[in-house]
Amino acid sequence: MATPVLNVELRNVKGKNKVFKTRRSGNIPGVVYSRGEKTKEISLNGREVEKILSRYGQSMKIALDLEGKRSFAIIKEIQRGSINNEILHIDFQTLDENEKIKMQMPIQIINREEVESSVRFIQININEVEIQTYPKYLPDKVELDATKLNEKDVLTIGDLDIAENEHIEILEDREKVVASFAHISSRAEVDEEEA
Repeated sequence: MATPVLNVELRNVKGKNKVFKTRRSGNIPGVVYSRGEKTKEISLNGREVEKILSRYGQSMKIALDLEGKRSFAIIKEIQRGSINNEILHIDFQTLDENEKIKMQMPIQIINREEVESSVRFIQININEVEIQTYPKYLPDKVELDATKLNEKDVLTIGDLDIAENEHIEILEDREKVVASFAHISSRAEVDEEEA
């Protein structure tokens, strides 16, 4: 999968209401942190940001294009409004290709429809996994194939598609349960207990 590109502009932070004016024009204020360099105050197109987030999610490598110069970064934090969940501010961290990074990656369960039925469903225990790797090996996504539940009772960290990748270090116990089958009667019992 190609690395998404975000066009960014340097933002003039002097003067009152600059952030408000940035948001009112449809842009999102942000910062770019780089080790050994001064923090850059930036502005991003709100529509571009939302498009990339909806397509790729928050945990992936992004190319930031600033005045024709590209650098790779990850999103460290997104601040959202409490009323309509709009993005208020984004923090980026540039990547050093020679330095490992730690990332929390969301786990995507694939092929659920092939194993779930009217009497059983997949119960998710954890939604993400912490990994460490060099930026060039950072995966676009982490997947878990639900059809493996046809052969075993539970799916663990060791069943993830990245588990055998020699370039990616999983920082969690490989026996940790990610997903398992639950039956509809169990779901009804849980609902009753919660009620």
